[in-house]
Amino acid sequence: MMNTKKIFSIMPILMLGAIMTSFSYAEGDLSRANVETVVLEMGTNASGMYFTPSQLNLKTGQAYKIVLKNLDKIKHEFESEDFVKKIFNRKVEIKNPDGSLLAEIKGSFYEIEVGPMSEVEWFIVPIQPGENIKMVCAIAGHEEAGMHGLINIL
Repeated sequence: MMNTKKIFSIMPILMLGAIMTSFSYAEGDLSRANVETVVLEMGTNASGMYFTPSQLNLKTGQAYKIVLKNLDKIKHEFESEDFVKKIFNRKVEIKNPDGSLLAEIKGSFYEIEVGPMSEVEWFIVPIQPGENIKMVCAIAGHEEAGMHGLINIL
């Protein structure tokens, strides 16, 4: 017959072992794993200027490639200082028409201007939640013409 004290002293060790084996451990660079692409179009139509979609819903810890795609014949920009305070900015890539790398930008910034009929790829990982974070095109008159939206980080 087994001693009750021995059983109770072994139980926590067995439980801890079961818990530890059920966890999955992350490996590698999580800022590059399972990157989800989100396309944010910028342009002008009969109703005015726009971002499409006008609302982005992102998840903390998820790696994203945000393609800022200017469909217009004039320049537009994405600006959101509050948003960049809640993300890890991995880099922005600008490519030539043939797909070769023209420039790669790293570090902190809160505004990306995109030339006419051009696009840039912005690689980020949201690290803090936030709701109704404003994004705008801060070029004079563009926000007033309808180029604004919201970002939610869950």
